[in-house]
Amino acid sequence: MRERINRLARGIIDSGIPELVLAPDQLETVVPAGEVIRGEIVVSSANNLHIKGLVYSSHERVQVVNNAFGGLRNRIIYEVNSRYTEHGDVIKGSFYLVTNAGEREIPYSLCVQAGNTGDVYGALATPRDFGLLAKRDLESALRMFEYQDFTEAPFMKDARVRTIYEGLKGRAGRRNLLEEFLVALHVKEPVKLTLDTRGRVYENPLEPVGDFIDIASSGWGYVSAEIDADVPFVELVSRKITDRDFVNGRCRVHYRIVPSRLHKGRNFGRIRIRSLREDFIIEIEAEGDTTVDITGRGLKEGDMDRESLFRYLSLRLNYETGIYEPALILNQMTKEAEHLRAGFPDDERTRLLQAELLILNGKTDSASMVLDEARDSVLRRREERVDIYCFYQYLRLQVKPDREQKDSLVRYIRKLLWEDGAVRPYLFLLLIRLDETMAQNPLKLYESMASLFENGCSSPFLYTAACRLLEEHPDLLVHLGDFEIQVLYLGIQKGMVGRQTAVKAAGMALGIKHYRKLVERLMVKLYDAYPQVCLLEAVCSILIKGERKSGEAFLWYEKALQQGVNLTRLYEYFLYSLPGDYGHLLPKEVLLYFSYDKDLDSHSRSVLYRNILLYMNPASELYQTYTRHMEQFAMEQLFCSKINSRMAVIYEHMIYRDMIDVRVARVLPGILKSCRIRCDDPRMKYVIVRYEELEEEEAYLLEDQAAYVPLFSDRNVLLFQDSYGNRYLDVKHWKVPVMDKPELLDQCYKVYPGHPMLRLRECRNILDKGVETDRHAELLEEAMVQMELSPVFESAILQAVTDYYCKRAVGDREGTGGFNCTYLIQLDKKRLGVKQRQQICETLISQNYMREAYDMIREYGSQYISPNRLMKLCAKTILMRLFDQDDLLLHMAYQVFRSGAYDSVIMDYLCEHFNGTGSQMYEVLIQGVKEHVETYDLEERLLCQMLFTGNCEQMDSVFELYMKRKATREIIVKAYFTQKSVQYFLEGREMDQRVFEYLKHAVAGIIEKDRMPTIYLLALTRYFSTLDRIDEEDTALCRSMMSVLLEESLVFPYTRELSRHIPIPEDIMDKAMVEYRGKKDGHPELQVRILPEETDWHGEDFRRVYQGIYVKQKVLFEGETMEYRIYDHVDGKRILAAEGQVECDHKLEGKENSRFACLNEMGTALKERDSSRLSDAMEDYLKKSAALGRLFPIE
Repeated sequence: MRERINRLARGIIDSGIPELVLAPDQLETVVPAGEVIRGEIVVSSANNLHIKGLVYSSHERVQVVNNAFGGLRNRIIYEVNSRYTEHGDVIKGSFYLVTNAGEREIPYSLCVQAGNTGDVYGALATPRDFGLLAKRDLESALRMFEYQDFTEAPFMKDARVRTIYEGLKGRAGRRNLLEEFLVALHVKEPVKLTLDTRGRVYENPLEPVGDFIDIASSGWGYVSAEIDADVPFVELVSRKITDRDFVNGRCRVHYRIVPSRLHKGRNFGRIRIRSLREDFIIEIEAEGDTTVDITGRGLKEGDMDRESLFRYLSLRLNYETGIYEPALILNQMTKEAEHLRAGFPDDERTRLLQAELLILNGKTDSASMVLDEARDSVLRRREERVDIYCFYQYLRLQVKPDREQKDSLVRYIRKLLWEDGAVRPYLFLLLIRLDETMAQNPLKLYESMASLFENGCSSPFLYTAACRLLEEHPDLLVHLGDFEIQVLYLGIQKGMVGRQTAVKAAGMALGIKHYRKLVERLMVKLYDAYPQVCLLEAVCSILIKGERKSGEAFLWYEKALQQGVNLTRLYEYFLYSLPGDYGHLLPKEVLLYFSYDKDLDSHSRSVLYRNILLYMNPASELYQTYTRHMEQFAMEQLFCSKINSRMAVIYEHMIYRDMIDVRVARVLPGILKSCRIRCDDPRMKYVIVRYEELEEEEAYLLEDQAAYVPLFSDRNVLLFQDSYGNRYLDVKHWKVPVMDKPELLDQCYKVYPGHPMLRLRECRNILDKGVETDRHAELLEEAMVQMELSPVFESAILQAVTDYYCKRAVGDREGTGGFNCTYLIQLDKKRLGVKQRQQICETLISQNYMREAYDMIREYGSQYISPNRLMKLCAKTILMRLFDQDDLLLHMAYQVFRSGAYDSVIMDYLCEHFNGTGSQMYEVLIQGVKEHVETYDLEERLLCQMLFTGNCEQMDSVFELYMKRKATREIIVKAYFTQKSVQYFLEGREMDQRVFEYLKHAVAGIIEKDRMPTIYLLALTRYFSTLDRIDEEDTALCRSMMSVLLEESLVFPYTRELSRHIPIPEDIMDKAMVEYRGKKDGHPELQVRILPEETDWHGEDFRRVYQGIYVKQKVLFEGETMEYRIYDHVDGKRILAAEGQVECDHKLEGKENSRFACLNEMGTALKERDSSRLSDAMEDYLKKSAALGRLFPIE
């Protein structure tokens, strides 16, 4: 700027003005909230002229990094501070460029957006809006639901909605979470499934049969269902379906029936389809082919299968044990054998079984015939099927005894059993029947049986033989091992075990150190057969060793107590297994036993004490014995915050108002407000409790599908979590309060008013009614400091407390001593909303906490603060800072000035420091003059800026104030008049007479006129050319100036007009002139034609005389007319810039004295056919030519 002023003062005019190209020329974009981002504006020159300037921003949140710039291409970096703004805020303002090419404005409108989907968030005013979005575009809703800034949506400001969201976000199953969220908000119904659950029957399928289940869904949204089949012959194609599997609300689940996995006869199974809310079961029945073997053993054709043989052998075992009448069993065996013979006619075993039955029925002849039929088949396969061969030989001996054959068979069987080492239980049993000597040594026989068992034999026929042996020889039972347990268990089932053996086994069971399920079952069977105390004692002993605490075990313990069994820890386990519905007082012996200080766990003690409290007379002596223990136990559990149905009874009877002290009052409310929550869905493992007011959540394990959960208010959200971490809200459950003791709760709050939940309830009540006292405000403040509050509830508290203090401040008188704003000053304002900060800031201003208010504005902005408050802040801060310049303060001062709220202090500050566009500074100057405040150097700054930019609309007014009010600087005055001369001569503007008076005075005061700025001479001579007459002094001045101009060949059309005042050379006067004003660096083209002789256009030289002024001088004779056309280049295109015509024009009005004038006179005479006039003109021309030749001879 200084350089341009100096050049103007020296009369130097810039060769051209830069052409600004702005990118962008306006700015409309979106900025993210809570950030400081950078952008740039590119200011470049379109005509390669150097650009210089300054740039200002009108908004405090948009700052230019470097205000000054210069060059051909300039990058202006700016920063947008969107911290502590809210979604939807608009930062509006402009960049003002003050350059040597003029002043330009770049308006900007920056919309603050919270997150990537801020615009969408703004449209979500209610949960229903989000539900409609999800229905319309589920994927977009899913992405939005997962964004961290989803909580910025307006409907998420609701405490319950936010609590539900916080309980779900971040968990597994994003589609399920969104579904639960929408259902919980009641903006959609859960998806329901429907299908045909009628049973399906498949008769004798020989090949795999494919089938399907059609499932229909109602509504839209996420659904997931698991599909299971409980039998292997049903093969599922898919085990899970989701909403993605549904097309137009329908899904088809395919499955197959696999015949190879069917057993003979009818096969039953189920297909179960289970979603979170629904459970469907489809019964499947399939008929198996009788030829199919699902065992995989590959039976040969004609061989009977194990199942068919099993039925016969079961009957044979019953016959062997003698459990039923022999005739009845034999009859049933006969029918089964006939069935086997019909089903498997080629299997020799069927004939052998039939032969044995005939023998047992005394029909040896018929048996012999059957054996003869089977003889060839058995002998042919005797090496392969040794058991059948030996059985055949045994039956032959039964029909026809032979000692030698018998001994031979015994030797053969012994060889197979002992020499080969194979485990052949049936051969062993045959050997027992054949070899009478084995019975002579019962111990060895028993050991042999036990050895077979140890080697893997588990034949019931072996157990039967061993049991019979034990009954015959009780001394063989010396311990209760695995073999003895199996033998006795089968024996008691078949009625083979006698009382003596049972009692002996019971005694041995008491010595067993570890629990075994089979021993328990054996003792139970023995007791059922022989209900004696020793057997009952054995049963209970085994149960105690196994720590059995079930309801079934309780019945045994109870029976043992009733029969006076004396067994260690019997009373404890009786108590351990006591059922929950035990509705009467415990036996007296149990109560007496536990009246002493016994080592019981807390569960058992709670069971015992609950029973006592419910069913024992409080006046009894035994009750009084327990009282101290029960009170102590109640307090112990209370301090551990234990609660269940048993403890609820204990607390209700043992906790009194007088017992409540601070320690008790800290924990008792959680007990009193507990509820039993039951959920029958076994997939749910935890209950999650979230309060609308609190940030944290509590998780409670579902034990036996129930949990005891303290619920302090109705403003809670219950979620259920499965073992995979998935969470659900729409789960069927029951909620029942455990206790109802409001008087105890009131006493707790009275003794310990600082209980978190009490304070939370009080905070809620205060918010509902409004903050009315300082005490209320203090309670809310303490809650924010000491408790982890949810963002929504904390925001509500902050709003309430802020409103209260601000109203208090407004009610008090203004001034430092009026109201203590300590809380408002110390409050962390980052947590507040924009309007809350504005409210606090205005309150601080009203109470004269100017420094604190100013610091708030510096951090958070001032866009919502009223102009009157800002005016007060600005005025006070300016005075406190002693008028030191501060950019933010200066911005606010101009802001309040524009709004009309200002005083003399603000005006004084603006006049001293403000810089902006010319119109802005002029507005400040004029108002400052009106207000009679000190304007400092504002006039000079503004005048210099106008000269720099060329925006001179109000320059004369400013110059006048500058000349009248301030000590002027010559350089600036000269620059001003240079600019005015430029305006007059080059731009053709009208000038005030005082400008010309200054120019005349300036030029007249210089003897050497060629040292004066050329523009002064041009402007002044042009001015003289417009006057009809001038005085002698002006004439002399004009003559001296023209001599300088003519020496520099600065001749213009107006020069001929000066001939009225001073002599002008005739060679100028005799010529017609064409003037064109264009660009200095331009190249205009001139085309002319002289009429009437010329018809074609031709180019002529077009000389630039001064700056962008081009002048063409042309000699025209009388009667000639010169038509011209001027072409110039604009934006790279050749255009016709000007056209017209000029004629011969003599300005001497009869005073011509040149030979050119004589020629024109002769031409006119010829045209008019005036011979006399022609003769005179020719004579005059000859005389002048002769005189010139004499006076100026040419050598």
